[in-house]
Amino acid sequence: MTLYQEQNLQVNLEQKDLLRRITNRIRRSLELQEILTTTVAEVRSFLGTERVMIYKFHADDSGQVIAESINDNKLPSLLGLNFPADDIPSHARELFIKSRVRSVVDLDHQQIGQSIVRDLDTGEIVSEDIRYRPIDPCHVEYLKAMGVKSTIVVPVIHQDKLWGLLVSHHSLSRSVSEYEIEVLQMVVEHLSVAIAHSELLAQARDQAEREININRIATLLHSLPAIALQSALETAIAIFGGSGGRLCVRDDSSNFHNSHTRSLSECLKPGNDYVNLYTSGQQPIIPQQTLYAFLEQYSVWQEYYKSGEYDVWAISDIYETPGLRTLQPAFAATKIRSMLMIPLEYRQQLLGYLSIFRDEIDTEKLWAGEFDPDGRQQYPRLSFEVWRESKKAQAPKWTLTEIELAREIGKQFASAIQQYILYQKIQYFNANLEKQVQQRTQQLQQATEQQQILFEVVAKMRESLDLDTIFAASVREMRRSINADRVGIFRFALNSNFNEGKFVSEDVSPDFPSALDAKIHDHCFGEQYATYYAQGRIQAVADIYNAGLQECHIQVLAKYQIRANLVVPLSKGDQLWGLLCIHQCTQTRQWQPSEIQFTTQVAAQLSVAIEQADLLTQTRLQAEQLAQALHNLQQMQIQLIQSEKMSSLGQLVAGIAHEINNPVNFIHGNLNYVNDYAEDLLDMLALYQQHSHDLNPEICERAEAIDLDFLIEDLPKMLHSMQIGTERILQIVLSLRNFSRLDQAEMKPVDIHEGIDNTLLILQYRLKAKPEGCAIQVIKEYTDLPLIECYAGQINQVFMNVLSNAIDALEQQRQSMSQTHIPTITIRTTIGKLPGNIPSVVISIADNGPGISQETINRIFDPFFTTKPVGKGTGLGLSISYQIIVDKHGGVFKCDSRPGFGTEFWIEIPMQQQGYRHN
Repeated sequence: MTLYQEQNLQVNLEQKDLLRRITNRIRRSLELQEILTTTVAEVRSFLGTERVMIYKFHADDSGQVIAESINDNKLPSLLGLNFPADDIPSHARELFIKSRVRSVVDLDHQQIGQSIVRDLDTGEIVSEDIRYRPIDPCHVEYLKAMGVKSTIVVPVIHQDKLWGLLVSHHSLSRSVSEYEIEVLQMVVEHLSVAIAHSELLAQARDQAEREININRIATLLHSLPAIALQSALETAIAIFGGSGGRLCVRDDSSNFHNSHTRSLSECLKPGNDYVNLYTSGQQPIIPQQTLYAFLEQYSVWQEYYKSGEYDVWAISDIYETPGLRTLQPAFAATKIRSMLMIPLEYRQQLLGYLSIFRDEIDTEKLWAGEFDPDGRQQYPRLSFEVWRESKKAQAPKWTLTEIELAREIGKQFASAIQQYILYQKIQYFNANLEKQVQQRTQQLQQATEQQQILFEVVAKMRESLDLDTIFAASVREMRRSINADRVGIFRFALNSNFNEGKFVSEDVSPDFPSALDAKIHDHCFGEQYATYYAQGRIQAVADIYNAGLQECHIQVLAKYQIRANLVVPLSKGDQLWGLLCIHQCTQTRQWQPSEIQFTTQVAAQLSVAIEQADLLTQTRLQAEQLAQALHNLQQMQIQLIQSEKMSSLGQLVAGIAHEINNPVNFIHGNLNYVNDYAEDLLDMLALYQQHSHDLNPEICERAEAIDLDFLIEDLPKMLHSMQIGTERILQIVLSLRNFSRLDQAEMKPVDIHEGIDNTLLILQYRLKAKPEGCAIQVIKEYTDLPLIECYAGQINQVFMNVLSNAIDALEQQRQSMSQTHIPTITIRTTIGKLPGNIPSVVISIADNGPGISQETINRIFDPFFTTKPVGKGTGLGLSISYQIIVDKHGGVFKCDSRPGFGTEFWIEIPMQQQGYRHN
């Protein structure tokens, strides 16, 4: 081997060793600062220069040294110092971005070299030598002021933008070889990968922290029957790092008493007391002379949101916002400088405002020497001593991430407040209804207690609230007690002006004609007597022919052979309902006061009975209405829980699948290139071993130390295993996305078998063998099916609920069954027909578990019914599944089971839904 070849070999080894160390650091850690610190140390060691640093650009094109390695303090440290944008001209930054120019400076030779990676015109990658030209005198003076005579600058590109620079400084003149430039280029390419990984990590951490914060707020808010608004406010202030905050919400307790619901604007009008205010931390001081007691009563909020679009209002500086001019005196005595106004909107209804305050802050920035941006200054800065730029009372700005978090937190507050309002309304209505029933019952009890029931007829009457039974018993016992010829109860027809009616109950002697159900028309009664009876008059007539009655009225009485009568009005409330009539037909009769009193008492009791019967009818009607309302509420709650659960599950599953999909695609897409590169390197190594018979002992020792033969054999296997692993992850991600089907919330034709398979894939971990038992076997007996029109996400949820229950049953049986018993789930699909000759698809899911009793089957679809231990189930899964299949799809969902022989669920839905049309 020639000396030149040995030198090239040594250079290649050094280059590979450097890249290996940097690559290992990137693999071992995703913390960018740790990677950058290691990189500058390794690069300085490789180049042998006195300072290597990484310079990162800010959004305003200024920059800061964020990582640095210095050799024995031969050059002053620049770590943490900022440099103005003018230090690197815009044309230089443009070259760095477009052509990836690497810059090399040698002050002793007054030259600056550029190594172009990409052609400016064609964009193609080119490999050229370093091109030198005379260096600008201003640049020379600039570097001399820094004590530097030679530099190397390589741009760091991230997402086609200039992220920063890798810079090497040396106090002596130094030549730079092309291979050093190439090595530095490979280093910055690795840094670009590390930066991308670091940003992904930062995004994941931000997302996780955001979910944690939202969950903290949700836990405090959704805690019925109470709602921790004060604690939730304090938590929200802490999340945003605020100094104070306030929560102003509409007080809906005053709206329960009337049908008119006040809007938030009405509640906030001066003089009204229809809002609840919660405060924490530092607060603005409302002047005493103002008309407004609350900050939220100022018209600025109504003006800002008058369009009806209630979005977060991020106010970075209260004193720089013209619309807040009237409010600025309230903040003048505080250090509050910025404010986040979060409107609480629920279904286009404004419930209140959540405000977060931040105090003004003091900032400091270290600059590398004071710089005069005056264009007349043609010489570099005269000193690189640190210049500390301090800014007092700065307004902290709200980031886009904080604004988005504020929107989510605002939704949580609005949803919880509305839920709490609905809960309070239900409690109020329930309490009010119970109070009304109690009051009415008490009145009836008092009326009943005042009546002294002394006769058997009263006892008979109290045995039943059925009017026919009461009337029949009353007239029978009264006729027997009074010894009258006829006792009847006459009821007036509605809207007849008391001119018409009929006997609804009667007990009559067999010697006289019955008046039961006979329609009686008596205009004389309505015109002459009805008013008196309505006023409580009692008529006792010993002889109808000598009582001064109207002839027309006598004719009606004579038709039923009446000679004497005793008539007492029956009322329902304040209205005349009918008459209690006692007739003597054989002869005249003088009615005794005891008989009149007894009849009056019975009539009073009959009036009470009529009222009670009417009340019972109303109570039953109200009970039916209440039961129906409760049923509707339960259905609404179940649907709300199902909607939120499926939305949250779909968003979570789709979000996880999306977040996994990007990095896995990146890894999977690059494995082919890595495999090709590995094969090329192994081929190159084999060729090198074939033609190099006399290897250097150090190389042999190194090959033995790393077990080169095993590495050559194992590396392709490892890459193949990684390829299989990433393909498996991609399949799982696809299954998760298909299961969630966020893009298929509407009804559309879907493959039922695909939904079942995706559900099984998600539940695969529960089907595998466990220490307490063998794996669960799944038998699929599929029939060729067409695409079925349905709500895919909801049908998948049904499959998930049924299969999860089957797995739970088999897992409970594992320990008690013999080893020969193989837990099995059998899934069959067939084509069937629903009533009305409607084509359908039938999915049967059966297990050979312990089975369930008939009593449990009768309640298995009831909401909140579960046989699982506390904490293991909510009792909503099968109830929701029943609604999805029967109510949403018009299908059949039933269960058949025998204890000891397993359970089978039968799912049948139409192939086409009514009203659905293909687009």
